Amino acid sequence: MWRWRWPPRRCPDATQARDSPPEAWPSCVQCKKGGLTGVSERSLTHPMSKDRLDSTERRNAIVEAALPLFARKGFAATTTKEIASAAGVSEALIFKHFPSKAALYDHILRSCIEGDEELKALLARQPSTDTLVTVVRGLVQFYTMELPEDPAALARHRLFLLSLLDDGEYARVVYRWLEEALMPVFTASVEAAEATGDVVPSPVAAANRLWFAEHLGSMLANLCLGGQSAVVHPCRDETLARQAAWFILRGVGMTDVALARYADQPWLPPSQSTPDNGNGPKRGRS
Repeated sequence: MWRWRWPPRRCPDATQARDSPPEAWPSCVQCKKGGLTGVSERSLTHPMSKDRLDSTERRNAIVEAALPLFARKGFAATTTKEIASAAGVSEALIFKHFPSKAALYDHILRSCIEGDEELKALLARQPSTDTLVTVVRGLVQFYTMELPEDPAALARHRLFLLSLLDDGEYARVVYRWLEEALMPVFTASVEAAEATGDVVPSPVAAANRLWFAEHLGSMLANLCLGGQSAVVHPCRDETLARQAAWFILRGVGMTDVALARYADQPWLPPSQSTPDNGNGPKRGRS
């Protein structure tokens, strides 16, 4: 099990220093009985670690080693010893960088979003129908086309699902980020699209429309976690992605006329309508 427990604060030699908690290191430095006069971070790393990394690089290396273990076994069933072995560091160093489970979860999430210029540009967009469509496009594209081909994204998604089966803490970290970062862009764009007549008013709250869209995308990803789809539609299928985007935008409340403007986008279905006396497109079968 993942334990946040430590042995007594004793430090007669360098080996035991490596097994002491971070808060015990100052007393270890002062310990003279074992001849130890100082303990550096480098001395606390696993003996096989030869390259000195800065704090950010070290945290990233720990997360990179821990993520496959978490995705396969879950957080509770993964030991710090296993992570330390995979990362090539001591257990003490793991606790130094990640003093709590929440801190580790937060870094796992941030490691996949920091430096993403496309995401940064999306979050900076002005509210509009175009932005609304772009958000839905990005959501569907990630879950149906990108996630199945990205081992790190797959591992995070498996961890997300295991979290829901456990205490839900990692899932809450993910959804808290979505609510704080993406939700304002989405809801403001829904309001902007309603103001221009591109989206019809709905009894469904704008925030819930994003949640429903995310849940659909997430479930599409779940169906392909085994390497092939659990239902009749295939994985990583562009037609499926186009139809999912259309379905979500229709559910958000986008009108036929507005949808027709985006019908030539490669990730939306071909035009499902034909002109009708100049009064806008009619819906048809896909």
